[in-house]
Amino acid sequence: MPELPEVETITQDLKKRLKGFIFVSIWSDWSKYFSLSGGLATVQRSIKNKKIIKIERRGKNILFYLSSGYMLAIHLKMTGHFLFNEPERKSFVHLIFNIKKGKKHLKLYFSDVRKFGRVIFGEKSKVLARPEIKKLGPDPLEITTRDFLQLIAKRKGKIKTVLLNQEFLAGVGNIYSDEALYMAKIHPLSLTEKIPDNNLKILFIKLVSVLERSIKLRGTTRQDYRDTSGKKGDYFNQRLVYARKGEKCKLCSSRIKTITAGSRTAHFCPKCQRIYR
Repeated sequence: MPELPEVETITQDLKKRLKGFIFVSIWSDWSKYFSLSGGLATVQRSIKNKKIIKIERRGKNILFYLSSGYMLAIHLKMTGHFLFNEPERKSFVHLIFNIKKGKKHLKLYFSDVRKFGRVIFGEKSKVLARPEIKKLGPDPLEITTRDFLQLIAKRKGKIKTVLLNQEFLAGVGNIYSDEALYMAKIHPLSLTEKIPDNNLKILFIKLVSVLERSIKLRGTTRQDYRDTSGKKGDYFNQRLVYARKGEKCKLCSSRIKTITAGSRTAHFCPKCQRIYR
């Protein structure tokens, strides 16, 4: 699933090109995208002639602020991504936005192999009040180390599971939680309440560091993710522990292992990462 760096990459691409564009029409062959917005016909009718005022990221959501107080919120889920050029695999495109600015017309394609993407359209206040968005925690790139310590002091449980909780921090997923925990030398099953504050500080610093680095490298592509030009993200080639099961740890001779934390798979080094419990 695209995480904060991937969604940020796409959001920045969209911001550079789409401000001031107006929606002309929408095509889709997957009506379930619009189940939270009154159906495809309702969205097609209501979004017409709405201008894009600004585009922002909220966690893993891309928010289009539109004229007349409307908003379009899209979550990429597991396989979704936006493309400005018509992709070779047309069968993966299940949503197309036709937009214009003056005499310039564009098609914005939403490719989504598994069709899990989420689309919410409506009045801005109502969209932002939906639990999927309202309950999101703060963005890790917008808080301080002190904020992080105050937030995590209220959480108990396995650190990997806590980091994945979107109500705790918005945007962090499996890839970057693995990477940050490895960099901080903390075992993913460590209990948050047992980890010393100094180690938690290091964890947050490493988390921010790996998120920012991945943004510079335009995200991680393991399978489906692409940026708006159809290019893969480069962080996957520089990852330290994620998806390296059985390979040698970069810091010692141990082999990278996996373990289940909640319902998710965590990658870790059994020698370098200390467990606190």
